[in-house]
Amino acid sequence: MKSATLDSSQVSLSEVLGAAEQNDVVFVQTNGQTRFAVVPADESDEEILALQSSTEFMSYLADAERRANAGPRKTLQQIRESFGT
Repeated sequence: MKSATLDSSQVSLSEVLGAAEQNDVVFVQTNGQTRFAVVPADESDEEILALQSSTEFMSYLADAERRANAGPRKTLQQIRESFGT
């Protein structure tokens, strides 16, 4: 992984984005502390961020997790037997 670390007081946004084009990740620091990580986005990132910000979808996932934890459970052996493998 290629990375670059930039001090936010010394660089502009265009410089950060330029560094991001040449590296896998750019860490932006303020007062020596990393505050942001800038990474290239791909086509799935927009969908992931949209789903994460959907309260309806996140509620659905939480409900599915509760049902999975509360519902009946089967061992791997039981699943294999039910499929005859």
